[in-house]
Formats: sequence, C-alpha cells, structure tokens
Amino acid sequence: MEEFSTDWPAIYLILFCGVGIILLSVGFLLGRLHAKKIGSRSASEFGNDAAILETVVEHAHEGLVMQDIYGRIEWSNPAYTRITGYSAEEIRGRQPQEFVLPPDKQLSSRELENFKFDLKKFSSGFKELIQNRRKNGELFWNQLTFAKVEGETEEKTRMIILCQDVTREVERFAELEETRKRLKYQAEHDELTGLATRAKITSFLQECLSRDHGKSRKVGVIQFDLDHFKEINDSHGHSAGDAVLRLVAGVLKSVLQEKGLVARVGGDEFLAVISDPDGPDQMESLVQQIFGDLDQPIMVERQRLKVAVSAGLVLAETENTSLAELINRADIALYAAKKAGRDRFSWYTDALGTAHRHRRMNMARLDQDLENNNLTLLMEPQYDLKQKQITGYEASAHWLHPSEGLVDPAKMLSAQEDSKRIAQIERFALQEGLSEIRRLREAANRPITLSVDLTGASVDNPRFGEQLVRLCEEAEIPVADLTIELNEQIVRFDEHDGLQCAIGRLSGTGCWIALDEVGGGRGGAGQLIRVNANLLKLSPWLVGDLESHTKKRHLTQSIVRLAEKFECKVMAIGVDRLEQLEILRDFGCHFIQGQLISGPLSAREAEIHLREFAM
Repeated sequence: MEEFSTDWPAIYLILFCGVGIILLSVGFLLGRLHAKKIGSRSASEFGNDAAILETVVEHAHEGLVMQDIYGRIEWSNPAYTRITGYSAEEIRGRQPQEFVLPPDKQLSSRELENFKFDLKKFSSGFKELIQNRRKNGELFWNQLTFAKVEGETEEKTRMIILCQDVTREVERFAELEETRKRLKYQAEHDELTGLATRAKITSFLQECLSRDHGKSRKVGVIQFDLDHFKEINDSHGHSAGDAVLRLVAGVLKSVLQEKGLVARVGGDEFLAVISDPDGPDQMESLVQQIFGDLDQPIMVERQRLKVAVSAGLVLAETENTSLAELINRADIALYAAKKAGRDRFSWYTDALGTAHRHRRMNMARLDQDLENNNLTLLMEPQYDLKQKQITGYEASAHWLHPSEGLVDPAKMLSAQEDSKRIAQIERFALQEGLSEIRRLREAANRPITLSVDLTGASVDNPRFGEQLVRLCEEAEIPVADLTIELNEQIVRFDEHDGLQCAIGRLSGTGCWIALDEVGGGRGGAGQLIRVNANLLKLSPWLVGDLESHTKKRHLTQSIVRLAEKFECKVMAIGVDRLEQLEILRDFGCHFIQGQLISGPLSAREAEIHLREFAM
C-alpha cells in the first residue's frame, strides 16, 4: 500500500479515538477464529461480553477488515461497506488493492500476486493515509490503522485494519495549509511591489552571515532611496507614486534578484543583499546598471517623470560583521550619497562611520538642549533708510556646538529628516524673539518689529497660525509687527496646496510675509503672484559687489521697481559699505541689514547697540 503521510497531527488527534475500537475488534475477531477451531462449542460459552463486543463491531462508524498475510479479506464489518460501497460478499477472498486504488495507482497482476504483508513494517499501531476509490468511482482519503494478530505460524497470522474516511479532515487541513502559505507569502512579500519585506530580507541576511561557520565569506548590502519621491506624490498623486515604486522595484529585481534578494523596507526605501559577491567592482557595476535603466524619463498617467535613486554600498566579511551593523553602515553610506547631491552612490568607509557617530552624539546633545530650552538668541538689527534709525530685528536661534562654537543648528539638519527639531528651533527663535522685542520696545519707548526666518517644518502645521497669534498676545506685541521670512526657494510654482495654503493661512493672521534671498538665482518673480508678500529681502549675493557690477545694479533696480508694482517693501541683506547704502537709497530700497549697521547681537548687546547707535 502507498504511504501518503505519517505526520498529520490534526488528523491523528481524531483518529486516536479508533484505537479502542481496534482493541475491541481484535478481541472479537480472535473469538471468531477460536470459534472456528472449536466449532462444536455453543455460542453461549462466549457469554454476554462477546455479544456486546459483536454489537459494537457491527455498529461501529469505522470500517474493519481482517486479512491474511497475503492481503486477502476474510471478514469486514458493515461500516467498511458504507465507506467503500462494496458488500462483504463482493470482497471476501479479494485483496483491497484490486478494487480500492485509483486508476493511476493500480497494481499490476504480478504485484498483486506477489503481495505479502511485511510483518515488521505493518506491526500493531502502524498508520497509513492513502487515497482510495469507492465502488461508484468517487475518491476519498482513507486513514488505515493496522493491528497484527499473531498466529501459531506466519500463515496463521492475521492483520486487522481500521479504516476511517478522513476526506473532510484532509480537505480542511489542505485549506488551512493553503491559508498558512498565503499568509506566509503576504508576510514575506510587499503587496505593492511583490518584493521581499524587511522581515524576509533580514532573515535572509542573517542566514548569509551565519552560513559556513569558521569560513570567511563576503556579503554585500546596498541601500536604495528614491530622490525627491515626496514631490512626485505631492505633484502627481499617490497613484503615480505607486507606479514609480513598481517600476523601480522591477528594475531592482531584474538586475539584482539572481545575485541575492531585494526588499522594499520603507515608503521609498529598498534594500538588496548580494550573497558572496565577486568584489566591489561587481557591486558598482550592478548599481550603475540600475542607474542606467532608470535614466530615461518614464510615462506615468500620460506624464513624463524623471526617476532617480541614491545608493549606499557595503561590502564586508561575514565572520566579523553583525546584521544590525551591516544595515546601519549601508544607511550611513546612503546618507552620504544623498548629502553629496543625490542620483549617485557612496561606499561606507570608516571615516563616514566616525563622522556618523559624532553626528549622532551631537544630535543627542542638541535634543537635550532643545528639551531644556538651552539655546542662544541672536538679533540682527534692521535699519529704515527713510526714518534713519533701527526699526526692527531679525531673531535667530543658535546652539553651542561641542567643537565648533556657536552655530545655527538648523543648517546642520535635513528639512525632511529633522523637521521636528527644526520646528523646535524656530519656535524658540519666535518665542524668545517676541520676549526680547517687548523689552527693547519698552527701553526705546517706540515700536520695534521682529522678523523670524521659518520653514515648512513650522508653517505646514495647520495650527501654527493660532499658535503664532497666541504667542504675540502673550508678549503683548501686535501681530502686524511680526514678519515671517520664507526663503524664496521653498515656494514652488507647481504646488497647488501644501505650503501655498499654509502661507495663505499665515497671512490671514495679519503678520507680514517676506520672501528671503530674492535675486539669488534660485527663485523667480512668479512667487509674487503665488504669495501675497509684504516684503522682499534682496540676496547678499546680489548686494555684495553692487558698486562694481553693472548687471547686478540693473537687476536690483528692476526688483525694487517690480516690488513697487506689487506694493511690496524691499530690504537689502549684507550691506557692509556706505557706497552700497547710497546706491540702494537711490533705487528706492526701504530697509538694509548687514555689518554696516551691525552683525548678530546677543539680547544684552542689542539693547546697548540700540541706545548708542547713530549714523
């Protein structure tokens, strides 16, 4: 008989109930054998126990058959007839293999003739799950449990077999197994791209590191990140973003899958593990191939999109590297690639690792100082050319760096990755700046305004306008005396909501809106249409050599005239010489800011400077 499986716990739990029936059946059939030998004895000698036993066997739900060692059936109970469809008379003297096996598993005449139970294998308790066929042709799963009845000789030994129709249990088990496989696949594969998940690739990488203990092998890890993916989502919608992710996943899989495993481990982050690569040249070649495949713009929803990725590469020996360290190194290398300009790759080096550790320690110190409000406020005076006096200050938060001294902490941070820190820094500048302006107004006994440079980290908060008004009320400073400066570079023409809407909400509070760094070559006059600005701040690059650069003078004069058309004031930054001041005054500029008036000052220095300054 053909064995299907011997390790089905869920089914066997059900089948153990039949063991008792087998034991009873053995006793009953032994009694029948004994009765044949002493045919002259009367049935009453078996007593009531034999009658009860016979009733149990005859009415059992499980089929029972007794066969000789050649497999010929000598007896079967009614349940066996119900299960197979064959009556006891039809099968007596025949081998079950003649009529219960499916067509594709039929035995030949020679095999049937030579069949004999292997009494060592088919001992009591032996189980076998096999697919059988009923008399009507229907297939079913039959669980067989064997019991051996020892005779005086091998020829007189009998096999008693318990037969159970477990088709429903097998089908249910198959359904559960299919569900388990499906859930396992879903857990190990990203739904959108079909790539492996973080859990799957982490397990794969761990296998690579633990394989062949004692033997040094190499493993390569490449971390990928899409460049400017948020802009694709924001400008073209999430469906376009999903299409881009599927495209990139397809390229990564086609290039790298045969070399190892590729996974999507974040929104637009991918990780590849190269098992035992040839060396750095091969890894660089693979990355260059990926860059090349993504080089051409793609069509997504009838729009041409440029897709680019940055990559961080690591190649290490398996015997002296941990899983966490490998992934961390790849992430450090990726960060270096993005910082160097994106659309490129970087290798992890010990120098990068050291710099990353220093940055991590510095970020920990910065976080502690942010928590304790332990920053320094600097204030740079702004001079009104018409009133000929200081009328305002630009406030900025600075931090005492462990090795570099007082620095602008926002310049150390990434707008995307450190937005929470940046928002904390900007809130400090705003809150402390309002407090100091109040003190300066009281000391000077005249209105003095405050300017604070902000980014999307603060402005994007839907409740920022309310917070700003509340801070002004607490400081008893009119909202109209507060100017929020926005670098013209962050105000984009293709944004239909997001920051544009945030600026609109901000303007609705009554504060002034200033476009900073105008004329620096990174923005355009179109911002004046998109943003209801009150003030334009000319870039230091434009003002720096105003006296000697004719084209810059022409551009400066044009910006001042354009601002008049839009009813905007103009402030020049980086004014260091009187000659610059005179040119700007002639052009109609309203305010200046720079070393000619003063550089950034502490709050105490600002008070003294305001009292003593004259020009």
